[in-house]
Amino acid sequence: MRMMRFLRTVLLLVASLSLTAFSCSKKKTIGDPYMLFEVHGTVYGDHKVADESTPQEGDSVLVTLPVKGIRVTSGNSEAVYTGSDGSFVIYGRSVPGSSVPLVFTDEDRYANGGPYQKQSKTVILRQRDAGDDLNYRGYWFASEVEVKMLLKNESLNPDPSLPTSSDTC
Repeated sequence: MRMMRFLRTVLLLVASLSLTAFSCSKKKTIGDPYMLFEVHGTVYGDHKVADESTPQEGDSVLVTLPVKGIRVTSGNSEAVYTGSDGSFVIYGRSVPGSSVPLVFTDEDRYANGGPYQKQSKTVILRQRDAGDDLNYRGYWFASEVEVKMLLKNESLNPDPSLPTSSDTC
């Protein structure tokens, strides 16, 4: 009987020590490190407008104005579109770093003064909030980002919806 009581006490002691050892272990991370980011900016582009300084009808001049309807993406973030004033705000999640790549695509072509060429820009971020000791590496931010879209040369880049000579027999 004494032996059983002794064994039970030893087992109880071992069990409590092992629980204490597990609770004091270091925190473990699950998954890859990441950061959250926010970028504010404006997209500009050249627009052909009538040149009123010449008497010739049909003369035009290029003027840089904000561009509406440009698709802005970054990695796995949800796409956003520029507003009527060319502005955008994109939020996302990325691998930790001090910059994030953005891609600007003109999907509506002629409706916004385009068509414009696809543009890429790496935006430098600054850290706004610190992360934790685990995977989260903080909240990063950039503002006043400006991007200039370049007009496509339609004679060199024909409409992809039209058949090419290789599509015909």
